[in-house]
Amino acid sequence: MRYRAVSGSIILATGVLACGGDEVKAVDPVAIAYITHSECNRFHDLARAGARQARTELLATSERPVEVTILEPECLELADDGTTGSDDPCFASRPQMKVLQEAIDRKVDAIVIDVFDGVCERDLIDQAVDAGVKVVTYGGDAPASKRHTYYGMDNRAAAAFLMDALATLNGKTGKIALQTMMEDDGEGVYSPTPAGTFVDRLAGFSDALKKYPDMTNVATLPCLCCDYKDPFCTQQAEAALQDDPEITGFFFSYSKLLGEPDLAANAPLFTERAKEKKIHSVAFDALPEYFDRMRAGYVDVLLGQKVFGWGYDTVLLAYDMVTIHRQVSDFTDAGWYVVCPNNLDEFERNTRAMDYRTPLPECSLLP
Repeated sequence: MRYRAVSGSIILATGVLACGGDEVKAVDPVAIAYITHSECNRFHDLARAGARQARTELLATSERPVEVTILEPECLELADDGTTGSDDPCFASRPQMKVLQEAIDRKVDAIVIDVFDGVCERDLIDQAVDAGVKVVTYGGDAPASKRHTYYGMDNRAAAAFLMDALATLNGKTGKIALQTMMEDDGEGVYSPTPAGTFVDRLAGFSDALKKYPDMTNVATLPCLCCDYKDPFCTQQAEAALQDDPEITGFFFSYSKLLGEPDLAANAPLFTERAKEKKIHSVAFDALPEYFDRMRAGYVDVLLGQKVFGWGYDTVLLAYDMVTIHRQVSDFTDAGWYVVCPNNLDEFERNTRAMDYRTPLPECSLLP
């Protein structure tokens, strides 16, 4: 197991503060450890950029020296059968747990972390807080821990919003299919991931679906994390349509399908019907590689998490918690972006500029 630091250096600090005449006194820097889900998680490309931007601004404006360390847990290596090959229930979390322990041992002032497994890492997070470290979680949470705040989207509310959007697109009727992140037991049996993000999304989806008696979820499809070269998720959606040609809507709680290669070749039925608007699809996340898939007509609505804020907002928040003792609630609501064909170009410009301060035009597909 290992960690690495962005830009080839794990310590980036301002200088020292002058203390009268030629005398210079060193001041302890604010040390912030920013920990991603893993080094190969593509969701963190924007988050890493956000953390770097926050670091740059703090270095330029902070009255106190600042160190921001961006730590990347090693990617998990799976056995040939796609499983961990271990009976250790926390095996998949071990790379991040090692990095987290090293941050605690360094006695940093704050830790910002996308928690891999809130159960496995609870004790470490509690250890950090008990040692006086400010802990901000984002992306993945550890709600039973002593962490100070979770920065992110209300996944249950967001899923309900997205289900309402699909109902609008489909005239509040018809058969739909849900695809969510699942885990494989190695023998082809899939079960929904226990990750809180997807538990909340399933709950929000189910709550909202009850409002539409003429809509039926006829298939709950697995999607496996995190090999984007593997078209597994795409193949599952295509197979569902072959089994039930009357499906007219897809709800992608986990949208990896949109990032898999050769989508049209691997799912000709899905993509052709989507282009013809015989199928409407809504999906979580608005990653750059999804933009052309929306332009091709394969997805109607993308609900974008504030992924840049996962890095930018959380680092600045942690800094304020350390320096000015900023008070936070248990949940820091980041909100979400609603991306549709009519505002896609503007959202893409914002993403390229990494500047999201201008509100997006409202989605023209929704009331």
